[in-house]
Amino acid sequence: MTDTPPPHETGADVADTPAEKAKRKRTRLQLAAFIAGVVSAGLLALVIVALVGGRMYPVSDPGRDLITSFVAGKKISRYGRINVEGLQGDLFNDFRLKRVTVTDEKGVWLEATDVRVDWSYWPLLARRFHATEISAGQIRLLRRPELEAPTEPGGPQAISIDIDRFSANVELMEDFSKEYGRWTLSGDAAIPRKGVKTANVNAYSLNRKGDYLRLAAAFGDKPEDLRVNLRANEAQGGPIAGSLGYSPDQPFSAVAIVNGEVIDVAVQTGQFRPLLVQGTYGDNGAKVSGYADFSGSDLLEPFVERIGRTARFGFAMTPDAKREGYQGVAWRLYADNIESSARGLIRTTDNTAPEGINLELTTPSLSRLVGSPVAGPAAYTGVFKGDAQRWSLQGSASLLNADIASYRATRISGPVSIAANKGRIDVTTDVRAVGGSSAGIIGALLGATPHIQMEGARMADGAMLLKKVDARGQGLTLTGSGGRSLNGGLNFTGRAELTDLSRIQPGARGAFGGPIRASSARTGAPWVLSFDGRGSRMAIGMEELDRLLGATPRLQLAGSLNDGVVSINTGELTGAAGRAGAKGRIEGSKLRLALDWDARG
Repeated sequence: MTDTPPPHETGADVADTPAEKAKRKRTRLQLAAFIAGVVSAGLLALVIVALVGGRMYPVSDPGRDLITSFVAGKKISRYGRINVEGLQGDLFNDFRLKRVTVTDEKGVWLEATDVRVDWSYWPLLARRFHATEISAGQIRLLRRPELEAPTEPGGPQAISIDIDRFSANVELMEDFSKEYGRWTLSGDAAIPRKGVKTANVNAYSLNRKGDYLRLAAAFGDKPEDLRVNLRANEAQGGPIAGSLGYSPDQPFSAVAIVNGEVIDVAVQTGQFRPLLVQGTYGDNGAKVSGYADFSGSDLLEPFVERIGRTARFGFAMTPDAKREGYQGVAWRLYADNIESSARGLIRTTDNTAPEGINLELTTPSLSRLVGSPVAGPAAYTGVFKGDAQRWSLQGSASLLNADIASYRATRISGPVSIAANKGRIDVTTDVRAVGGSSAGIIGALLGATPHIQMEGARMADGAMLLKKVDARGQGLTLTGSGGRSLNGGLNFTGRAELTDLSRIQPGARGAFGGPIRASSARTGAPWVLSFDGRGSRMAIGMEELDRLLGATPRLQLAGSLNDGVVSINTGELTGAAGRAGAKGRIEGSKLRLALDWDARG
C-alpha cells in the first residue's frame, strides 16, 4: 500500500522547471501583444474612417450645403455680411463659387462671380493658409459701402496668409467711382502672423488703354519695415480718381515712394495738388514735412467740416549730441481747427521715451472737432512715456463753454490720464466744473461746481469696464465700482442718491436713492440691470401724488441693456396708498411700455 503524499507535495504545488516558466511568460507576452495589435488596428481603422469620412463629406452635396450655411451672413469687419452661392468642387483642394456678395444695410454693394480657389488644407495645421491661385471671372463694385461704426478693436491675426497669385476682371460702377470702368487685376500677397507683410498689385484699364495702377508694398511692426512703391495714372481722368472722391474728368496721377531713405508722396488731379509729403529718414535721423488740402474730394468733406480745409505738418528726429543712443523728436501740426506739437527724447535701443515726450493739443472749437455739441475752446497738455505696445499719457484737460448732455458750465478742467498695455486702455479722470448752470434737471442736480472722479478701461477684447466712479453735485451723488471675474464676466455695483429733490421740483423735499447693480456674462453679451430705490421724508409737492406715494415710496426695476435698447422686465412703484407697474422697451426716444396701476382712497 502506498501512502498519500502530503498536501504540500502534490503536483499542483510542485515548482515549475525554468523551461516551463519561460514558456508561460512567452505565452502571456504573445497574448498582450495580440490584444495591443488588435486595439491599435481598430483605432487606426477608426482614424482612417474618420479622416476619409471627414475628407469626403464636404465634397458631397449635403456637405457643401452645410458649409455654405456656416458662411452665409457672416460679418466682414465694418463692410457688411458675406453670402456665397453655388459651391462646387473639392473644398480641400480646388473649388469654385458661382456667386459671392457682400451686403450692407442698403443691400449688395460688391458682387463676385465664378470665383475659384486652388489651395491646400495641410498648411492650416501650422496656422497658415496657402493658395496657389485665387481668381474671379468678374468682380463688380456697385456703390460705396455704408461702413458700420467701429465697435471692438482688432485682435491679433489668427493665421498666416500666402497667396501665390490672384486675378480678376473688375467693373467699377458709377455709384462707386462716379464713372464706369473695366480693369484687369492681378497680384500676390504674403501676410505672416508675425514679421514683415508684403503685397503686389497690378491693375490695367480695359476701356481706357494706358491707364494703370501698380503697387509694391511691405510693412511690419516697426516703422523702418515700411516700403511703398505706388504709381497710378489716368491720362484723362477715370474711375480711380472718382473712387477717391475727385473729378473723373480731370487727369489724375498718384506717386508714393518709401524706400528706407526717401519719402516722396504726391497726388494731383488736373491743376490741383491735394497731397504732398517729402522727406528723408535713416539711422542718422529724419526730416519730413507735408501739406494736405481736403477740399477737392467729397469723401474728405468730414475733414473740412471738422479740422479745416488745409493742414500742414512737420516731423524731425536728430541724434542727441550729449547722449549716445538717444534721439530728439519733435512735430508740429497746423490746421484751422486744431494745432498739435510735441518735443522730447527717444531711446533708440528699444524705441521708448523713458523721460517723456511733452505733448500739447489745442482746438478753438471742440464741438466742431467731434461733430456734436461739447465745448468751445479746449486744450490738453501731457507727457507721453513708453513704446507702441505699453505707454502712458499723463496730463490735464480744459474745456471752456462746455455743453455736455444739456449741462452747461463756464469751465471744466482737471487731470486726465491714459495708459495702454497690449490692447487694453485705462482712463483716469478727476475733473471739476466752474460756473455750472442749474437750468434743466441735470443742471439742477449737478449744480454750479460738480466734481467727478472716474476710472474706466477698454479691455483688449473690446469690453468696457467701469472700475470706479464718484460723482457729486448739489443734488446728486453717484458712487460705485466694477470688475471682471475669472470667467470673463463684467459687473458693477453702485449707489445713486437724489439728495435734495427741491432742486428739481418746486415744493418737493426729501431724498430718494438706492443700490444699482449691473452684470454681463461676457464681452458683447447683454447687461442685466437692477435698481432698488427708496424715498426718505420725500414729497413731490403735489398733494394727491404725495398721498399716494407717502414719505417712503419704493421703486424696483429689473431689466437689460443690449445694443442701446433698454428692456424693462419688471418695474414696480409702491407707495403708501397705491402702486404702478411697467414692462416694455426704451429705444432712444421711443417708448413702448405696458402700464398698470391701482390706488386706494
